Amino acid sequence: MLPFAASRVSMMASYLFLGALVGILLIHPLNLTVVWFELARFSETAPSFMEFMQARLWFMVLPRHMDVALAYAVIGALVGAAFGVFTRNYVTTAKAYQSLREEQTALIPDIIKRGESSKVEFKSSLRWDVNENRVNRGLEKVIAKTVAGFFNGEGGYLVIGVDDNGQVLGLAKDLTTLKQPNVDAFKRSVNDVVTKFLGGDLCPYIHTVFAKIGEDDVAMVIVRPAPRAVYMEEGKSSTFYVRSGNSTRQLDVREALNYASKRW
Repeated sequence: MLPFAASRVSMMASYLFLGALVGILLIHPLNLTVVWFELARFSETAPSFMEFMQARLWFMVLPRHMDVALAYAVIGALVGAAFGVFTRNYVTTAKAYQSLREEQTALIPDIIKRGESSKVEFKSSLRWDVNENRVNRGLEKVIAKTVAGFFNGEGGYLVIGVDDNGQVLGLAKDLTTLKQPNVDAFKRSVNDVVTKFLGGDLCPYIHTVFAKIGEDDVAMVIVRPAPRAVYMEEGKSSTFYVRSGNSTRQLDVREALNYASKRW
């Protein structure tokens, strides 16, 4: 713990020192520049910019004006300290997020082995029709329906690239349907499906991670419970889905209202 604490103190001291230099060498000259512009606007006898800057900056090396240099050094040091705290928090959060992502990715093989359940659903693809061997955008509605069921329930895991029997099919065919055939584009496509059928405000409640099973990539959409009732837009009608056992079931209007009143 001591070496770690010493490292943090050393790093913060570096930010304070660099901030102090920024205060003296950057913030002060910038402030003087603003002052000169104000003088030049309202005074016809104002000195040239270079004359003004040279005269003012030289004051800083005189003992009686050292308080000015100290003031800007303190201002810069405070800015440096704030930047240091922000950077440290950002790095800590990024490491924690990366660690969580790795843990979630490691869960995928085990989730596949356990099979489908009330919180796990397998889908062969996002938009590639395995049976007809072609692109079928209608499959996106199936994805949206499953996600809606998880949103309206307790959340869950939607694994894409795996058939109902737990056989890994991969994402290769799906990726060929995208403008950019990579997992980042696939993740954006999942978000687009949610936005189109369920609402863009729900995208923060899903998180897509990927794992390689053998030679094939598999995606897992982690769905958190939604903060509101989620209806799927299908043409001019809205439908309400919930998770029931290892399937997703549509509720009629009376059932949906009753369920929503208890759920939210």
